[in-house]
Amino acid sequence: MSNPAASDTADQAVVIGASVAGLLTASVLSAHFDRVLVVDRDLLPSTPEPRSMVQQEHHVHLLLQRGKLIIEGLLPGLMEDLEREGALVADLCLDVKCHHAGRWKRRWHSGITAHYCSRTLLEHVLRRRVSRIENVRIAAATDVEGLIFDETNRRVVGVNARERNNTLREIRAALVVDAGGRGSKAEQWLAGVGYGAVEREQIVTHLGYVSGIFEPPEGFRADWQVLLCLPKLPAQKQMAVVSPIEHGRWMVTAGAWFGQQPNPDLTDFHDYLAKLPIPDLSEAVRSARLIGALKRYRMPGGLRRRFDAMADWPESFLAIGDAVCSINPIYSQGMSASALQVDAIRPHLHRVKGRRDACRELQAAICQSVEHPWQQAAAVERRFEGVGDRPSLSDRLRFAYFDRLLVASAVNRKAAIALLRVNNLMAGPETLLGAGMMLRALLAPVGARFSQHLGETL
Repeated sequence: MSNPAASDTADQAVVIGASVAGLLTASVLSAHFDRVLVVDRDLLPSTPEPRSMVQQEHHVHLLLQRGKLIIEGLLPGLMEDLEREGALVADLCLDVKCHHAGRWKRRWHSGITAHYCSRTLLEHVLRRRVSRIENVRIAAATDVEGLIFDETNRRVVGVNARERNNTLREIRAALVVDAGGRGSKAEQWLAGVGYGAVEREQIVTHLGYVSGIFEPPEGFRADWQVLLCLPKLPAQKQMAVVSPIEHGRWMVTAGAWFGQQPNPDLTDFHDYLAKLPIPDLSEAVRSARLIGALKRYRMPGGLRRRFDAMADWPESFLAIGDAVCSINPIYSQGMSASALQVDAIRPHLHRVKGRRDACRELQAAICQSVEHPWQQAAAVERRFEGVGDRPSLSDRLRFAYFDRLLVASAVNRKAAIALLRVNNLMAGPETLLGAGMMLRALLAPVGARFSQHLGETL
């Protein structure tokens, strides 16, 4: 990874942050600019090692089907690269043994798959691939301290960046994209030159996760590749997952809303798993060997910055990724939401150089592209008492319907795959409202024997 030189080029794009969002953005910008410079404050190891400034990478991550298809379209062969490095491909219905809301879900071949590996490996493979693009450079240990505006404050013309040796440089650019994550300073930078406050949507549920990498017991055999326990919301608030990662290991994450996660202590971790509604996770993990230390990650909740609602927007500047929308990691939407944002602007980037309001329009497209995953997560978490406005009658009816549909998905293949498609951002929630799906929801609570018959025939 190279260090940036001061540049006054008129055809350089600068991306703040070598995150998934930042790297994907750099890949699409490379077709429109002579040079693309990605700057990141971290050291960016050349091997698959955890980054010191990315705490959430120590926990289970999942790239949803829609995100996977977008990334593969941008960087063909990336999924094969992951497989060569040890990622395991699993069918998200057939290979996942899931206990959800008090019942085991039946398992069928769905054709909806995921590449299971650590976030560390995924970012390493993605960073390696993007760094090989001829006109892209990645500068490590470089912290962006602010935007450089022109004399009118109407256009961003570069960034002030501090390098590892404490040298502060001006890096000029025709476009600056902030992919600096949830901790983005874009709000402060824009407010500092008169653009006003940014509207925020927040869902405060005090999320917490504790995770560890485990070596399975020697000779361990199971009829699952992924083992998952999800709560019946809003009464239950704890979940856990055993997820395969590279080199035949497991990553085990135990998480909860409102601070009910375990402490990063192995005894407490095992006690937490033992108190889940099923013994399966506890039995599997208790006989496994912890590699390294347990890691904790906490966040207040979901955060969406409505840059699209601002009265004004500077030219030659965009914000993307978690800087725009940060969702509870339990829904595995973060990386795919970033891919959706990049995909939303990719066909329109040629307009950046020629149209005055191009960045304002692109920023609106970025913000709108995450409407589905944001609302999907928000609808679940607003069921908790005291989170958001009190549910209306229509809200309560909708909750009741989706609860019934969830029951149906445990025994009915079509309902299971329909929900899986929505959860993987392959279809909108309106696809769950057809007459056939409503019939399945209506018949969901029938006796176990009849439910099993429905699972084969409906």
